[in-house]
Amino acid sequence: MTRTSKKAHPILFSLLLGILLILLISAAAAAATIMELKDNGVIAAQGAAFLVMAVIVAGYMTRGGRRWRQFGFRPFRAAELRDSLYYIPLVIIALVQPVMGGLNVQLTSAEVLLFLVFTLIVGFTEETIFRGIIRDKLKDKGPVFYIVFSSVFFGLLHISNALNGTDPIHIVLQVVNAFLIGLILALQIETTGNIIPLILFHFVYDALAFMTIENPDKELTVVIVLNVLYLLYGIYLVYKLRRRKKLGTASGNRFSA
Repeated sequence: MTRTSKKAHPILFSLLLGILLILLISAAAAAATIMELKDNGVIAAQGAAFLVMAVIVAGYMTRGGRRWRQFGFRPFRAAELRDSLYYIPLVIIALVQPVMGGLNVQLTSAEVLLFLVFTLIVGFTEETIFRGIIRDKLKDKGPVFYIVFSSVFFGLLHISNALNGTDPIHIVLQVVNAFLIGLILALQIETTGNIIPLILFHFVYDALAFMTIENPDKELTVVIVLNVLYLLYGIYLVYKLRRRKKLGTASGNRFSA
């Protein structure tokens, strides 16, 4: 098989990869519902689905002479830490929900462990797919196409939460929030080329969200605060990328290609 044919239909490949993830999660949720499992049982079932997908993507990144480095798994560099403001904005974003809503101290040790394991698997799987494999597949389309495509796709796929009986308003907020997070993380990976901090952020963000007390009265305020942070950090990352393009650096960043 030629190099050209291997790269054929990158958009279709990306769509199918995301759809496969959703099908696995939906099947797990349906099975949990049939078995009449409670909320934590559903989470465990979906965690198993994410684990299956994690094995699939790990296998994809290993076979055919591929190296994980091409998907963003590499050591940190001083320049990327400066360009990303030492990832401090991501830390602040991750802390918004628990700081404003408060941590649920009534959670059992088993529940905390479940949430930690689940969100770690989710963080690795989703970031590897959307900021690793899909980015690599769409590299010939250019960074702008990748950023827009992956962000919209990432947001739309979170509509699957409707299958869990989530309230429609919450679904809309989750989709919008997922789109904005996807946008920030796509900009981030284009700025630094390192996926490891994004996996850690995704893990911490989701884990703290699971452990935060649900408070509908504060939900709108939290969304507003998060959106402002997304906007500010997004503007900064766009500035860094545009400035790098103007300088014509030979750093290998795809935005300057």
